[in-house]
Amino acid sequence: MATPVQLNYRSSSHLQLAGPDVGKPKAPPKLKSIKSIQKYLATQDKRLGRFLENAPLYPVAKEPAHNSHFETIVFAVIGQQLSGKAADTITHRLIAKTGSPVKPAKLLKLGHLQLREVGLSNAKARTILELSEAVVKGFDLESVDELPDDEIVKQLTQFWGIGRWTVEMFMMFRLGRLDVWPIGDLGVRRGWGIIQGLGYTPSEKEVIGVTDHLSPYRSVVAWHCWRATDEEPDFW
Repeated sequence: MATPVQLNYRSSSHLQLAGPDVGKPKAPPKLKSIKSIQKYLATQDKRLGRFLENAPLYPVAKEPAHNSHFETIVFAVIGQQLSGKAADTITHRLIAKTGSPVKPAKLLKLGHLQLREVGLSNAKARTILELSEAVVKGFDLESVDELPDDEIVKQLTQFWGIGRWTVEMFMMFRLGRLDVWPIGDLGVRRGWGIIQGLGYTPSEKEVIGVTDHLSPYRSVVAWHCWRATDEEPDFW
């Protein structure tokens, strides 16, 4: 999950800071660099701070990794519940058939059978085709940039097979949203357990709210949780 991202400070409209201090929490500083963000995070959580001492910086790209919002979501759907290697294999097969960039009209032309032939499951082929059809018919996927996180989740999860995790990956790695905390991601939860010295992988319920005091920079925390799992090569 080391895809570079661009900084974007727009965040969920509903997020509330819930730091360790009693009373009204202080507004976090609006920081302009990843280095300053990581230094700030280190002051807010001692165990995370120790991990960040020797950690790389959250990657920021000059150019988006993919050609369009549509392509990013298609690749995220491909990657659902797959290892990175398996997802890359299927993605490369798909691009070999459609060419780059991957566009909805090209996918509709391929159809369900050919999508299955590149290695997609029935469910993923259906999801990609339904999203492709919606875009061709006028769903303006490229206009979601200015929406708050919650509204993006609402609009995209209306499509069959696109859940919150897929949208969260889209917001982190395409839109560059800095305050995404994907609790449905096993790697994030495992990494949080490693960083905090829990000795086990916490459940989704256990990690709800545990990083509220690290808002609005929880995407950076999530990325470092993935990095923490790199120290356990057998985890994946």
